[in-house]
Amino acid sequence: MEGGIRLYALCEELEKHGLTMPNLGSINEQSISGAISTGTHGSSLRHGLMSEDIISLRVTMADGTTVFCSKDSKADLFRAALLSLGAIGIITEVTFQAVPAFTLKWEQSIDTDRKMLESWNRNLWTQSEFVRVWWFPYTRRAVIWQAEQTDEAHRDPPQSGYDGSIGYYVYHNLLYLAQYVPRILPWVEWFVFGMQYGFRNGTTSSAVQPSRKALLMNCLYSQFVNEWAIPLHKGPEALRRLSSWLNHLTPDDPDYVPHGIPFSADGLYVHAPVEVRVSDTTLTPNLRPYLDITVKDGPTLYLNATLYRPYLMDPPCHERYYEAFEWLMKDLGGRPHWAKNFRTSRSEIEGFYGQDLESFRAVRNDADPQGMFVGPWHRQRIMDDSEGLELEEVEIRREKNRIGGVTTFGIL
Repeated sequence: MEGGIRLYALCEELEKHGLTMPNLGSINEQSISGAISTGTHGSSLRHGLMSEDIISLRVTMADGTTVFCSKDSKADLFRAALLSLGAIGIITEVTFQAVPAFTLKWEQSIDTDRKMLESWNRNLWTQSEFVRVWWFPYTRRAVIWQAEQTDEAHRDPPQSGYDGSIGYYVYHNLLYLAQYVPRILPWVEWFVFGMQYGFRNGTTSSAVQPSRKALLMNCLYSQFVNEWAIPLHKGPEALRRLSSWLNHLTPDDPDYVPHGIPFSADGLYVHAPVEVRVSDTTLTPNLRPYLDITVKDGPTLYLNATLYRPYLMDPPCHERYYEAFEWLMKDLGGRPHWAKNFRTSRSEIEGFYGQDLESFRAVRNDADPQGMFVGPWHRQRIMDDSEGLELEEVEIRREKNRIGGVTTFGIL
């Protein structure tokens, strides 16, 4: 297929032939090349990154030539292009392993986060092919979503009067109000959680849908997303420490653990949920991308701290929350998802990747010696500290927008 096809269009076309993609992330608006180039993943211990299903690529290089690569031909280029961050060339053609189209029966349940954590090492992540969790820190509750393949007839998820545009605008405006009165956010979490999922623990819902629909999630509004990959077994520690910090827990609370986070949470109120997903990239003999964020010797956990931007306004908590969240993730041996809003420096990334980053740089420099595909983001994170390249884009200034966001100006 051509590299620019969007995932939703690809899935629709595959369906005409009785096929589908074996795994999807939470959204399907990206191109197949973009999904590959940033390390996109779903949530299943039976699957790894989406790139593990790639058989071969054709990449148009800076000199205009198009090069074929696979695990058997130009393997170094293939490993670099499987997670290239756009710095190698333009992926123009992708060959990947499709699977017969399948239907998923999913069930969603809510309970306390304590019960969720108690099942962590028992069967939480192995009970179904696809499992994901949304954790709500102030109410200390979790939504557990699990799905298995089925031959049952399609059945849409149940709807309530709060679903659709009513709930969308109520929540959006509550988040807007919290821009000015952040202390209402714990109440907003309780209210929206109850209206969307139910106020009673043990509430469940279910549906039967094609995989290309069942695996997606409505992301609602503009948002910051800061996701890190850590070893799966460190998940309970990560969530307990983050909860202790956010909720100011004291030793007399049964859920208290020493968090060790060297930043104050006083006056800090954040959005929910924290998205919790998994993968296992150790199950396949396929080549790993040089810049693969996942754990090399076991299952990987992804923690995604989401912050909404109501009406495109940056939330007042995002600087301190992400500073603390990233500190905790690094303390647990984590690495940031390349497509998310992380602040980690080049020197730290060099420590995370070591020789793999050096190998990526060598392939990149050989493929694009003049820097046609290099910009300020690459220079700050994955390039070395040498002088800029002849065709490299250079940032000359940035300006904060009035209500949020940043406009960056650059030259070639």
